[in-house]
Amino acid sequence: MLFRTGRWATCGIAALMLTACGGGGSSSGSGGGGGGGGNTYTIGGTITGLSASGLTLDNNGGDTLTVTSGASTFTFATKLASGASYSVTVASQPTGETCTPTSNTGTASGNVTSVVIACTANPKYTIAGSITGLMGAGLKLQYYSGGEVLAVATAATTFAFTQPVPSGTSVKMTVAAQPGFQICTPGASDFSGPIAANITTDTLSCAVATATVSLFAGSASAAPGSSDGTGSGALFNSPAGVALDSAGNFYVADYGNNEIRKITPAGVVTTFAGAGGTTFNGPAGVALDSAGNVYVADQNNNVIEKITPAGAVSIFAGSTAGNQDGTGAGAKFHGPKGIAVDSSGNIWVADSTNNEIRKITPTGVVTTWAGTGTAGNANGPGGSGGTATFSNPVGIAADSSGNLYVADHDNNEIRKIDASDVVSTFVPASAGLNGPYGVALGAAGNMYVTDSANQKIRMVTPNAVVTTLAGGTLGHNPGTGAAAQFNFPFGIVVDASGNLYVGDFANNEIRKLVP
Repeated sequence: MLFRTGRWATCGIAALMLTACGGGGSSSGSGGGGGGGGNTYTIGGTITGLSASGLTLDNNGGDTLTVTSGASTFTFATKLASGASYSVTVASQPTGETCTPTSNTGTASGNVTSVVIACTANPKYTIAGSITGLMGAGLKLQYYSGGEVLAVATAATTFAFTQPVPSGTSVKMTVAAQPGFQICTPGASDFSGPIAANITTDTLSCAVATATVSLFAGSASAAPGSSDGTGSGALFNSPAGVALDSAGNFYVADYGNNEIRKITPAGVVTTFAGAGGTTFNGPAGVALDSAGNVYVADQNNNVIEKITPAGAVSIFAGSTAGNQDGTGAGAKFHGPKGIAVDSSGNIWVADSTNNEIRKITPTGVVTTWAGTGTAGNANGPGGSGGTATFSNPVGIAADSSGNLYVADHDNNEIRKIDASDVVSTFVPASAGLNGPYGVALGAAGNMYVTDSANQKIRMVTPNAVVTTLAGGTLGHNPGTGAAAQFNFPFGIVVDASGNLYVGDFANNEIRKLVP
């Protein structure tokens, strides 16, 4: 073998040595290669204790990562060049937890998996306070969006949320639902901000909201009539009872026209049954069952009539004037006025001239539920052999617990008949009622009464506290509170939104009341 000598030989030997030692090239690998300047690395780590959503991490003040509830690891999507610094921080905390980073800073020389995010549940605190002026039911409170909605008991003087709130949660008491015809307002100094201790001093003040009265249909300025139309373009003649179906349509016992009128939610009035006034004779009360059948207390015909959703009319119970239990035409009434249907399909009738409350089963069997047939004002058991008495009972309403409420017109009282048929006085004459006529029950448990001779609409709480919502003088002016006028309000019904509708008998109008 021949060897060159001199400079060329030296270069050749050097080249062989470099090749054997692995030198001479440049590494350009990514994510775990050698120490060359082109390498990039991921930044991540582990998470402990995370059980809520809302955790956001940040690397170097610009690269954010949203972490899902229950995650145990994380990795930022953006890689860092070899030798670049990283700094992982918590940009937003999860709901009800505090997460703290450790081993969270350094220089990237390989994929980083050593950052630790440790999460722990925050302490939890209770929220409670006091209430003044609450009379009725339906009040609901809430402290933050998505938090517990607290239903407050009728006439409560205190409140306490049942679910503790995690420390750091931003809270401020709000009214999620007002009680019927009341306005409740949180105190000006109530706590607002991140909670860090039990709250016990929040306050809520409630006051009666007077009602604003407007015309819904009919016209007091025109002569009584029977014209169909919209709003004031329709005419009535002494509208008495009012009822509401599940679609929001109203049915009116148009007493003087001897017709049953229908009003859509938009105020469009049509004649539903009895057109021409030859079918009914002084229809005073209306009620609907769950199938949409309308029952009419046909006062001067002394019968209860049934109207199918298609408008077919038939006599359901009663015949000539009298006082007799029986089935269908075998029973007798005398001047029935008020009528209600309970959740079981039973029909309840205020048999006014007989001074009795009558029950009609869905098959037409009539019995006397309370009253002796003689006018009086005695409490006690009803039914056969009972001693309870009434004096011209007119309005009647049934609640979901099987109780009945009766407008005992001439006694100026609201009477209660419980599910076991015991009669008591719910609102005494000392409350100032004068000729109470219609009774309606709202979803929140409040009762609404047309105090006809006082020209007022009254609210009665479940604890029998009576307040005036509107009216007080005879007339037909719209307005709010005492500025509004009525002319013998008779029937009344409450819709799903808590608005009231009244058959304003002598004004020939249907009036609407809103808080």
